[in-house]
Amino acid sequence: MWPSLAEKDTAATVYQDPDWLLGWARHLPASCEPLIVAAMADQRPVAALALVREADRTGRTRITPLSWPACEQVRPVGESEEAVSVLVRRLPALADDVVVADLAADCLLAEQAYRRWGQPRAQTLYATVALPVDLAGLSRSTRRDHTRRRRAVEALSDRVGYHRTRTASELLSAYEVLERLFRLRNAPRASAVGTADLALPWRQVLEHCAPLAFIATLTLDARPVAAQLCLRSENRVHSVITAMDPTQRDLAPGHALLHRLCEDLTDEGYTTLDLGRTTAEDGQRSYKAAYGAVWTTTHTYAAPLSGRSLARQLAGAADLETAGPR
Repeated sequence: MWPSLAEKDTAATVYQDPDWLLGWARHLPASCEPLIVAAMADQRPVAALALVREADRTGRTRITPLSWPACEQVRPVGESEEAVSVLVRRLPALADDVVVADLAADCLLAEQAYRRWGQPRAQTLYATVALPVDLAGLSRSTRRDHTRRRRAVEALSDRVGYHRTRTASELLSAYEVLERLFRLRNAPRASAVGTADLALPWRQVLEHCAPLAFIATLTLDARPVAAQLCLRSENRVHSVITAMDPTQRDLAPGHALLHRLCEDLTDEGYTTLDLGRTTAEDGQRSYKAAYGAVWTTTHTYAAPLSGRSLARQLAGAADLETAGPR
């Protein structure tokens, strides 16, 4: 069901790819149950949403999107206004708490959730960069910063290297580098709520969906100083996790890697690089704005009523089907 709907949905992103979702479904903790919830018409699924239902020790259940918080663009496949309306109307019956996170503000699911559930619980800035990066369109001070950083890297000549993984074995080896740099930079801090977290089973998932992913790495004297995990789909790339060596701030390795990555992706024909969720921490906004980021928002909605209070009213509903992933 899911693959056929996803294949026909031109709005679907890599986060709706069946291999990505199946990878996360296979590595859920025992307290979690994957669900595919589908709106039906004439016994045929017309829209579906991938979810996880988790039960706590008291038996209270909570639904969140499958692969969240690792994913950043949650949406159904097979979108149509009527079908998505059915999904939003019926979801509260499936758990005590229903939270649907990281919806693009202009997608049908967000529109229907707002109409039926009210104001979003949270909003997060989301950054998208068009490729090639239009440096001429940036402010004079930003162009100067780019020039200064490029000259610093060029002064190091062949001491600086760049590599993007092409095979599954390269990807998994580079993931170990990414993980080490990430922990080196973030060891004193806890991961922010709702962000990609390396405590999640990333390596196991990447083993399952390696063709969708790559890691770009920057080295200084053959030693990794920055790494970036990305997912790709057609002409779009999503940057998911970035890590860098905090002892190499003078090199600005994050910027140096992103410069190389943007050039590399442009040469390969990609037209969009999503830099994703953006918080006010660590200068993320100014960092992404330096590449001409276009700002949108993602919204998180929570159903206002518990599923148990609605279960009796919705018993026997004929236009909703739930199943495990297929």
